[in-house]
Amino acid sequence: MKKNFLPLFASLLFVSAAHAQTQKESAKDNCCVDMKNVYANIYGGANFLQSTTIAGNHATYDVGYIFAGSLGYCWHYGLHWEAEYAFRRNAIDKIAFVSQGDSESGHFQTSSYMANMLWYVPLASWGYGCWNFRPLIGLGAGYDFEQMSASNSRVDFNQKWHVFSWQGMLGAAYTLFCNTEFTLEYKFHQGDHFYNHAIGIGLAYRFGLK
Repeated sequence: MKKNFLPLFASLLFVSAAHAQTQKESAKDNCCVDMKNVYANIYGGANFLQSTTIAGNHATYDVGYIFAGSLGYCWHYGLHWEAEYAFRRNAIDKIAFVSQGDSESGHFQTSSYMANMLWYVPLASWGYGCWNFRPLIGLGAGYDFEQMSASNSRVDFNQKWHVFSWQGMLGAAYTLFCNTEFTLEYKFHQGDHFYNHAIGIGLAYRFGLK
């Protein structure tokens, strides 16, 4: 009896271990988030704000700046989904108030919270694997918190807007290391009355890659 029990016990242990390994691999394969596809990106550059006319007040702006950060996920076929925060600020070059004179002091700034979808053109899968860069194109939608301030001796203008916004993106990514990319990117961003054109550089890091 004892001699028959030991082989049976060993067989059960082997089957249990094999089943546990299968379950572990299955759980890994079915995981909806693969950490090697998660990435973070930082971006900075120059922001150009088109002239505006709001309630008869005409304003032009100096070249400003943009800083942005995003967290994203690489999907299939070169598609990337990401959440982005961006801050833009431009000094006012000149603003002409209706019947209140001009002002050359003030600023406009925007905080944007965006959901973006980007497509990195998969050149490697099209037979261009020797190239280290990938063109990118993208669209985003979100919400802006906008603020404009200006004044002269006769008027003190302060206005805030909370508006839906959208943006388009165009650029290219260059692979520096297996998990790091350098990007050159143009962003067109529209809030309420304001149209932003930004050109800048970014650095993306993909987690989980060795």
